Amino acid sequence: MPDKESSRLDTALGWLTVVLAFSLPLYRPWVTLSTSLILGFWLFAPGLGRRCAELRHHRLTLAVLVFVALNVVSLAWTSDLHAGLRYLTKYRYLLLIPILATSIRPVFRRYTVNTFLLATGVSVILSFAVLASVLQFGGAHPGNPSPTMAHLDYSLVLALAALLILTRILYGDLAAKGRLLYTAGFLFVTAGLAVNIGRSGQLAFLGGLLLLVTHWARGRSRRAVAGVLAAVIITLAVVWWASPSCQARICAGYEQMRSTFSENRYDSSFGGRVAAARVAGEIIRQHPLLGTGVGGNIAAFRDLLDTEFPELKPSIYWYRHFHNQYAQTATELGLVGLLALGWIFWELMKGRHIRREIAAAALVLGTVYLLGFIGEPYFRKQVPLVTFALIAGLISASQLDQQSRDGEDRNLPAADAG
Repeated sequence: MPDKESSRLDTALGWLTVVLAFSLPLYRPWVTLSTSLILGFWLFAPGLGRRCAELRHHRLTLAVLVFVALNVVSLAWTSDLHAGLRYLTKYRYLLLIPILATSIRPVFRRYTVNTFLLATGVSVILSFAVLASVLQFGGAHPGNPSPTMAHLDYSLVLALAALLILTRILYGDLAAKGRLLYTAGFLFVTAGLAVNIGRSGQLAFLGGLLLLVTHWARGRSRRAVAGVLAAVIITLAVVWWASPSCQARICAGYEQMRSTFSENRYDSSFGGRVAAARVAGEIIRQHPLLGTGVGGNIAAFRDLLDTEFPELKPSIYWYRHFHNQYAQTATELGLVGLLALGWIFWELMKGRHIRREIAAAALVLGTVYLLGFIGEPYFRKQVPLVTFALIAGLISASQLDQQSRDGEDRNLPAADAG
């Protein structure tokens, strides 16, 4: 493809990606529109063969394609083809990973991340306005101040955004004013996470925070590590003290765990998840290797509630999914599906990242989702799935840049390479 055409395509895709990053925390309709345009431009613009050739050695792309292909093949044995096709269409968003890896230039990567963080900050302003009863926004209310999406999805977006800001603080080459600005942003988004009611995102944030600080601490002085740890502990303590809703949600979670395990009560958020896990275990026992096929697990779920688990039926019969990504994948695709899902995260987190900041971002992204999966099947939800694919695509673009530079160096004469 001529250089001018290639440049125009990269520019168009770059600005569409910026629009996507802005839309994710704020306006869902633009998420669908911008992703559709990005997919269409990349697939049908001239030079598709060249772009695909760049992905030959990109192992994350291979892992994604294997996972998507396994879901497609499983339509052959699903009992609910319509549901399978409906769920399968969401996995098209994973194709953003190879698309962005081959088309988004460094300048647009910076624009995209900055826009995502800025839009998340705007969403937190809206959330606080709802919390204070200053603003009515959709179905949000002071008891659930998630302004633009479901509270579980919003908590995950906030957790990821906060940790990406912290990654830039810890690894970025920032001036004093810039560091102060990003620190304020981190505290603001973290406070937004605390006042919202999504415990999955809060758990993912704490786990991601622990691993991020551990990753950063390697090779640092004890004094620097002690200073960062003290700052983190003080921040968490202040957020806890200043957020009665966060305290109430954690106490409520503890009470739900107690009533579930000591009284066999399943009529709570936590109890319902435990009940669904029991039914999932039986489905996995009956279909261990390849599962029920995509879309077929809910029919099996309800059949088991009707026949083998009638005592659980009042609490969870209405479930549309298992509220756990691991149970969702294992019941649909069996052990093979779990391995395929795990491969995606292995390649993301263990891939070759030359810059420590990029490696840290990959670690944060993988950790937030792997922990978030405990409470919700986030790969079945548009905003969390697109958010994952967006950030993973930006990380992959940096990988391919490095591979390209390495290849050019190998082709240089020895004197030039030196």
